[in-house]
Amino acid sequence: MNRFITLIVLLSVTACVFAKKKPEYPRAAIKVGYNYHEKFMRGNVEYAEHDIPMLLLANPEQSKFYCPATEYKDSLESTPSGRAKAKQIFDIAVRKYIESKDESVMSDVVYKTFIYVFKDNAREAMTVYDKAGMMERGVYEEPFSELTWETGDSTKTILGYECIMATTDYHGRKWTAWFAPEIPVNDGPWKLRGLPGLILEATDDKGHHRFVAEGIEESSQPMYPIYSQNEYDRMTRLDMLRSLRNYRDNSHAISKAATDGMLDLGPDAPTQNEYDYLETDYHQ
Repeated sequence: MNRFITLIVLLSVTACVFAKKKPEYPRAAIKVGYNYHEKFMRGNVEYAEHDIPMLLLANPEQSKFYCPATEYKDSLESTPSGRAKAKQIFDIAVRKYIESKDESVMSDVVYKTFIYVFKDNAREAMTVYDKAGMMERGVYEEPFSELTWETGDSTKTILGYECIMATTDYHGRKWTAWFAPEIPVNDGPWKLRGLPGLILEATDDKGHHRFVAEGIEESSQPMYPIYSQNEYDRMTRLDMLRSLRNYRDNSHAISKAATDGMLDLGPDAPTQNEYDYLETDYHQ
């Protein structure tokens, strides 16, 4: 009996030690839901649009901007059991698509975006994770100093907050943003930040990319790091964009080469430049 009691005590102490070693992640003070509306060319021959739900988790020291659906898919792909579950979900969706020819049944099982943006106010820098090719993923850092704003006089109301207009030329696009001084968070969607108030809306001058806040609430949600960080190659921002563009323009040829000719989708469509990524200065 004494041995049994001793064992129970030792197991309890060990459990407490491991519990204390559980990593602590930074927690948000505010959570903002955004809709990201994107216009793009699908396969270089077909015009398409996406609406992608995104989240910004922020506190005075840092923030995380990401797509919850992407994080869920990444969580599944990070373990053998998760990958088996993801395959099961995908197979079910494919069967439904074959039966109905309804493309919407596939929308919940494919990635619509791969991007994560972590901003660190103490370092005045952000870390960006994103897709960089067919299977490649990349990560890079960027200083806050690359983004500067000019504030205007125009105002409009968003979600009940009076917002002020500001503009910036950033990595090949001109952006118009609306920020709420009433919300003292110098942050916003994607990489956009640095205004004296939370950015609730931002649109590029061509109207191809738009972020609009749809809800704001106080939150203590943890800002978890991304899954499978070791699968991301460190590279420059421009190299990542050029690599991704090369895949988009030559995806059929790349897929054929990667499968030793088993997947032959025919010749790639002619390159188009009407629709492009959030940043376009990689062409220079």
